[in-house]
Amino acid sequence: MITAIDDFVPPGAEAGVGLALQDDAGRYLFFLAGTRHHCPPGELFYAGIGGHLEPGEDWLACAQREALEEVATDVQILSAPTTWHVSHDGAVQELGLADRPRPLALYEMVHPSGTPRAGELYRIVIFRARLRGVVRDLQREEVTGVIALTTDQVIRGPKRRPTLVELMAEGSRLVAGGEAVDRQVRLYPLGTAVALAHVLGHAAAERGAQP
Repeated sequence: MITAIDDFVPPGAEAGVGLALQDDAGRYLFFLAGTRHHCPPGELFYAGIGGHLEPGEDWLACAQREALEEVATDVQILSAPTTWHVSHDGAVQELGLADRPRPLALYEMVHPSGTPRAGELYRIVIFRARLRGVVRDLQREEVTGVIALTTDQVIRGPKRRPTLVELMAEGSRLVAGGEAVDRQVRLYPLGTAVALAHVLGHAAAERGAQP
């Protein structure tokens, strides 16, 4: 039974933080994979800003460090009203956690094929957050750009591979890195972006089921 983050992440497990960042229009911000990341030809993954927890580091310190490294600005961590457990097969279950600030989701990600740790489990603790500053100074080997996606685009993400042009026509925008990203590249979600698709999709389905 998971009643705290420590129940989700056993000692020695590979784990990290992902951020569910939203802009003033309610769109979700994701980084586009940099040059060091493995992606199929003509494609880039997008994922939540964040990364691996370092030895001796707590979850909030990890979130702040990763934000500074990836987008060169601070973030404010926000407590979520509910925490969701998202299994590697996409099943979503509500949790009652004692941790504060309360994370939005705990996600069991399986490393994709073709990557160094393919098939292994990576546990991601996802916090709601907002930027305290402006995205800048992207390190291109890590982050090609930052994109803002609508809630509907996030939910539909795992089911398609649209081009950047198509996403922008639907209401997304490039927050940073626009000069470096091919408009015809196809984008697909990874990590936190997949977890958010399941959580937001679950919430939309629940609203639709209400009389």
